[in-house]
Amino acid sequence: MRLFAKNSSVVYMGLLHAFGWQKVSLPAVAPTFFAAIAKMRGTAIELVDVGLDYSNTAMVTHNFFESFEPKSQIVFQNWGEPVGEAKVWVMKYKECVRVECDEKIGQKLELFLNGGVKKGRLWNYDLMDVGIKNLRPPCEVARELVEESNEIVEYLNEQFRGNPYFDTLSLGTKTIKSEYPTLLKPSLYCPKEDIYQELLQKGIDVKVRFKPLYRTTLVGGEYLPTSEELYKAVLVLPLAKEIVDPLMEVLEKYRYRGCSF
Repeated sequence: MRLFAKNSSVVYMGLLHAFGWQKVSLPAVAPTFFAAIAKMRGTAIELVDVGLDYSNTAMVTHNFFESFEPKSQIVFQNWGEPVGEAKVWVMKYKECVRVECDEKIGQKLELFLNGGVKKGRLWNYDLMDVGIKNLRPPCEVARELVEESNEIVEYLNEQFRGNPYFDTLSLGTKTIKSEYPTLLKPSLYCPKEDIYQELLQKGIDVKVRFKPLYRTTLVGGEYLPTSEELYKAVLVLPLAKEIVDPLMEVLEKYRYRGCSF
């Protein structure tokens, strides 16, 4: 079954409701909305550690960069074709969210996304369940945008190959990318804040993601070593050809500061 919605957070809430989960496993570096919505529903959270290749077997995963084939019950991605053994596949691009799922779950999700309202003849209706109105007409994304982002990824891969400052991730070709994730070398962990601020000053819209959920007040939990390493290493760059020279200039500046723990 295929459904279309406006907001992936609402879709996730609807899926938790449709599955009736009382407990959900989350990667410790999952986006905060996964945890916030679970807490809102009263769903218990179990945090699991992840590898730097992003592979994991959590029940709910978020694949920002299409870099692995997950085996999970719910998979969120920016846009792409279903892979792995997912029972539900959520693809989003701006305000276009497409959900692929089996008929049974799809009917429950559709009711939730229709505000819990079941329509009858003419203006008649019945409120059957809880829900948030979020359904929208079918939407797609132009293939040209996918190809354009793939071309920029290839350019940046070539420019950054073998550099001494960071490693790059293997990005898939099925989705639109707007960001370029990197993993800083350990020697740059300590000056990461300075690097971040200086890149912003140069007009590079850099981001730092994957703060482990156990570091948050709402979730808490035990320290997980690989998730912590990922948190220190990830620096997400905008997907643009013009970032190459200013980025390398800043990283060269801080390369010699060093870092020890």
